[in-house]
Amino acid sequence: MAETTERSVWVIDPVHSKFRFEARYLLLTSISGWFPEAEGTVVAHQPGFVDSSIDVTLYTHAISTGNETRDTHLRSPDFLDVINFPTIRFQSVSALGNGEHIEVEGLLTIKGITKSVQITVTFVGISPDPMGNIKAGFQFSTVLSRRDFDMTWNKPIDTGGALLDDAVTVYGDIQLMRITQPE
Repeated sequence: MAETTERSVWVIDPVHSKFRFEARYLLLTSISGWFPEAEGTVVAHQPGFVDSSIDVTLYTHAISTGNETRDTHLRSPDFLDVINFPTIRFQSVSALGNGEHIEVEGLLTIKGITKSVQITVTFVGISPDPMGNIKAGFQFSTVLSRRDFDMTWNKPIDTGGALLDDAVTVYGDIQLMRITQPE
């Protein structure tokens, strides 16, 4: 008799998920924005999403900060260069943990540059939605360097320092929907 596994396939529910970011401006306050268009798949191999395979794509043309002038600049070659690089992609290499906190290591590609990143993901839980779908919730935050991905545009300010901080904090509030039952 074949051994059963907990393998199941999940997809990002884009209506109930948000990928957002913050960067310091004038070293005073944070400017935030989000990527409203995202898709992705998670293949869970064990309960609690430990040992999962993760593949997420964000569409750069959809970046939004609530300010069209700033959004246009962020879409330009100074930052995301959306004409030449229409997506940001994350592919996991490993996902290990205790079910509540999952240490995810993966490859993040922005502007054609791929870097290894580690993200601690918090597994919030699983619940059915009103339509009978099974949903799972996750949260994470991580800090990236703009320079690592060839986004070096900046201007000096009179009081010293630069207009924009190099560090960008990325947050994810992610809801997955199960599309296959555990085997």
